[in-house]
Amino acid sequence: MTRSFRLFASSMLVVLLVTFGFSGSNASAISNSAAAVTFSKDVAPIFFKNCAYCHRPGEIAPMSLLTYKDARPWGKSIREKVLDGTMPPWHADPHYGSFKNDRRLSKKQIDTIVAWVDGGAQEGNPKDLPSPPNFTEGWQIGTPDVVLSMAQEYNVPAEGVVNYQYLLVPTRFTEDKWIQAAEVRPKLCGREAGFSARGELKGWSELRQAKSRWCYRMELGDW
Repeated sequence: MTRSFRLFASSMLVVLLVTFGFSGSNASAISNSAAAVTFSKDVAPIFFKNCAYCHRPGEIAPMSLLTYKDARPWGKSIREKVLDGTMPPWHADPHYGSFKNDRRLSKKQIDTIVAWVDGGAQEGNPKDLPSPPNFTEGWQIGTPDVVLSMAQEYNVPAEGVVNYQYLLVPTRFTEDKWIQAAEVRPKLCGREAGFSARGELKGWSELRQAKSRWCYRMELGDW
């Protein structure tokens, strides 16, 4: 081996060692950063502020996120849903107005949740857990002026897939009304109920004609 080749090989070895050493150190730093994120200190405040309105006992979501024990089994699903923007659901047009109950997650909040799951979904120190949020029991919009009930109850089976059901609830209004707020209170938790106020629909025949135009877009609230 000539001297020039030995020098080249030696230089290459140093470069490789430095490069691989840096990569290993960088990966370790990323891993430690993810592991440092805990439910009690970092994730619970996000869940309490942005998710617990629905994800708590007695409400529409299928599971509670108020405690580590509740949230931990759902870690991977939570990661998936916050990354694709499915959760928390928020259908208001971001280009118009601002809302005090806006539950959309910031990129920083999403990154925190993802880091928590990727780091093993650690609980952390329970002393870091913030106080749980206080929620209004019963009607969330305040005392309503009018309560409309279904003429007949719809029986939901305990298992299996239930197709969307379109149920008319007549208002009996004799004049036009402005809607300031509306809320659906299902008796069965874990089932999504939507509503759509359409004053021009007179009965089932018009509903069948109209649902091809708008029911497929019906969100939790629509008017």
